[in-house]
Amino acid sequence: MSPSAVSSWPAFAGLFLRIGVLGFGGPQAHLALLRDELVEQRQWVDPEQFDEGLGLCEALPGPASSQMAIYLGWLQRGWLGGIVSGTCFLLPGLLIVLVLSELWRHGQTIPSFTTALQTLQPVIAAIIWAFAWKLISKRRARWQIITAALVMTGVLLNAFAALPLPAGLLLLLAGLSRLIMAPLAASNESNGSRLMLPLPWMLPLPWALPLPFGMAAGGVTGVMASLFSVFFKTGLLVFGGGLVIIPLLERQVVEQGWLSASAFLDGVAIGQISPGPVVLTSSFVGYQAGWAEGGLSTALMGAAVATFGIFLPSFLFILIGTPILQQLRQAPRVKTILSGLLAGVPGAVGGAAVPLTLSALRVGTPLLQLLLFLVALLLSISGRMKPLPLIAIALLIGVLIEWVR
Repeated sequence: MSPSAVSSWPAFAGLFLRIGVLGFGGPQAHLALLRDELVEQRQWVDPEQFDEGLGLCEALPGPASSQMAIYLGWLQRGWLGGIVSGTCFLLPGLLIVLVLSELWRHGQTIPSFTTALQTLQPVIAAIIWAFAWKLISKRRARWQIITAALVMTGVLLNAFAALPLPAGLLLLLAGLSRLIMAPLAASNESNGSRLMLPLPWMLPLPWALPLPFGMAAGGVTGVMASLFSVFFKTGLLVFGGGLVIIPLLERQVVEQGWLSASAFLDGVAIGQISPGPVVLTSSFVGYQAGWAEGGLSTALMGAAVATFGIFLPSFLFILIGTPILQQLRQAPRVKTILSGLLAGVPGAVGGAAVPLTLSALRVGTPLLQLLLFLVALLLSISGRMKPLPLIAIALLIGVLIEWVR
């Protein structure tokens, strides 16, 4: 479709704003809304163009649904259209996260809100475990399972043994390991061997240096620089869905002193509650870090910097690199690296879910927390209930518990 197919800039921006407001239910719901509005109803985009863009966005780091919004705007009105469509798609969720961030800050002294968040934490942990299970269930080759297990081991060592094994480094090593081992696999297959193991250095030595996620500086400027550094580099490594933000961010956020592990889980919950991608958890973290440094104005600045940092790679990949990446995506070596990296994603998510689950089960009433976790895990894995209804029920249970006390 040509740009003239779009009636006006206000109609163009209004459409993506409306999709952003209604974008509850996760990335698949976002993609369904985008396809229905732009392909089926308005016919602004051909089905082939939509599917091609979806394949490209799934292969790129970053949340696929927001990248699709940028891509579809770029198709219609070039780079400016991509900026407008992506911004409008994300804006409603960002505003809601900011409101909830301020409520959370006050809610730490409001019993009903605190109880609601306590009952929500095991449900979010269960949703993360279900996400990891769905990822690994799609990767049944032995080398994929071994890769995921090694990455998970590295993440757990990073969390509990204080070894410098950040998830981003482990995922990159998974991709490089697959690139090196793939020729050996082809040779083994030709000789009738069925087993291929990843390289031993898939589990790096303890002295392996972590990625430089932070910047040393003081005052508001230092906090803003650190926020941008952390979230920009995280945005470059969010492969396999928005929940991958958890293993990439959790330890960094806690070590920086911006949030506790429990508070970070609350931020993930707020990212899940709001429309838009769960990556908007970055706005919550930036808001709280900024508030601790200088009050409301600094909190808003921190949220803006963190959000800008984590979504900037998505905008750059789509608006600048799309034509190049469309060619690179078909290159055998790039596809091989990507296959290894994606094989490690379930392990990174599962490894991050362990400490978050332990933290969720320690707050509130342990028996109730465990029951909520098990029920939510069963419903999530079986597909009987989507994350949003589970989150709503958990919040309602927390409010009711506080009300009957």
